[in-house]
Amino acid sequence: MSGISKKAVIELSKKGSRLFRAGRLEEAEKVYLEAKELDDENPYVLSGLGDVYRKLNRFEESGAQYDAVLKKDATNIFALRGAGDARRGMKQPLAAIPFWLRYLEINEKDSHVMVRIADAYHKLNDSENAIDFYEQSLVIKPYDPFALLGLGNVYYAQHNDEKALDCFEKLLSKNTSHNVVLMTMIGNIYRRRKEFDRAMDHYENALELDPRNNFALFGMGDCFRGKLDIEKAVFWWDKILDQEPENQTLWTRVGDALASLGRLDEAIEHYNSSLRVDHDLYAVLGLARVAQKRGDYDRACHYCEQALEVDKDNVRALEELAKICDEAGDTERAQAARDRIIV
Repeated sequence: MSGISKKAVIELSKKGSRLFRAGRLEEAEKVYLEAKELDDENPYVLSGLGDVYRKLNRFEESGAQYDAVLKKDATNIFALRGAGDARRGMKQPLAAIPFWLRYLEINEKDSHVMVRIADAYHKLNDSENAIDFYEQSLVIKPYDPFALLGLGNVYYAQHNDEKALDCFEKLLSKNTSHNVVLMTMIGNIYRRRKEFDRAMDHYENALELDPRNNFALFGMGDCFRGKLDIEKAVFWWDKILDQEPENQTLWTRVGDALASLGRLDEAIEHYNSSLRVDHDLYAVLGLARVAQKRGDYDRACHYCEQALEVDKDNVRALEELAKICDEAGDTERAQAARDRIIV
């Protein structure tokens, strides 16, 4: 390559880098491709083009550029890190990890890459390695929000509430970018421990920042359910249904709550809303129980039989049918239902 060509590649590479930093990705791509035509092995050009493709979410093309660099220079830190990031973008955490590990052999203090490795192990359900790399990262940056959040998530999934709380509360004390997520997760931990008042404090704080946050709304409702205040549980859960009309499970759950309160017309409305989404055994059986409460045993039995048309051996439906028939005085039909239960 002539001296003029080398100088042109350097200038184009610098220009591509400036455009990339300015977010002008399509222009940067054109400049890097022009440079690549002059020198298709230049590591700065290939890595720069890889960075552009990665930002454009063209991860396979991105990985190919970094791989081309690594064929010539297996220790190029920019290509090693980029190759791992490209595989992460391709949702291939197992393929990403070796690139990042090789990168850390050279640049061993990069806590950001440690967190990425930990995240990848977490996705692979390898909690031991995930914890190890999160903790390595926190030695370098004790309040790294991504490391604390990631480590807390691992402990949260393990139901290790004390360690999860330690991570989340430490992060919440120093960082504001994850407030709603953190408040909700801390609330979930206290709710799981049946410390409902403490949980509700965190859900309320989350709702002050995001009044439509469905995780916090659900948590509030579930706390009131735990405190046996079903009226208030319904109040909070209905707020979610205003936003999520396809949330079939919650339609049925609120229907059950309303039925327990004796608000039978509203319960029927909620069960029917659930069934408008799709068939749901529990909504159908909920309608059966409402009819039973009203003394309409024929309708109650009809709903049970409707459930059994979908699943003829369903134990729950057969048991409900037997109870209803017993209450209606039809002992023969009740026994017939019990005889159909497969033990």
